[in-house]
Amino acid sequence: MRQEKDGYIAKLYHRLFPRLLQYALSNLPGRALAEEAVQETFCIACLRRQELAQSPNPEGWLLKTLKNVIKNTYRQTRAETEALCAFLQQRMQATPMEEDLELLYGDLSDSEAFQLLKELAVDGRSHLEMAEDRKISVPACKKRVQRAKEHLRKKIKL
Repeated sequence: MRQEKDGYIAKLYHRLFPRLLQYALSNLPGRALAEEAVQETFCIACLRRQELAQSPNPEGWLLKTLKNVIKNTYRQTRAETEALCAFLQQRMQATPMEEDLELLYGDLSDSEAFQLLKELAVDGRSHLEMAEDRKISVPACKKRVQRAKEHLRKKIKL
């Protein structure tokens, strides 16, 4: 019986993964994040296989689950951004001189990524404003900020 249900989910996976991935790609910045969201959706399906098997519309069940995973991804990203912004604001207040920041984060301070972080955290600018200034798309701006945050996290070992 267990193999039968696992086979059911495997069939759904092979049949629906491309469509769910396409949906995730249209709602998340980056292929890796989209693939992760679809994989998480199928992990949830495995954990709740009985509920999925009883659903009259398994495709709709999976799509609804994927939508919730995407919402959670944005919530988590927003929370991480807010925490990083709060940290940067606190850090900026502790060392108000820009020269000190550049001394501390010398390998970042000349980069556009660090400038994006400063504009986001200190100046309170939106991704849209920063993207328009740089003549890039909002998702590209968000991706650059995300990379800068990852680099900064490694640097300060948060």
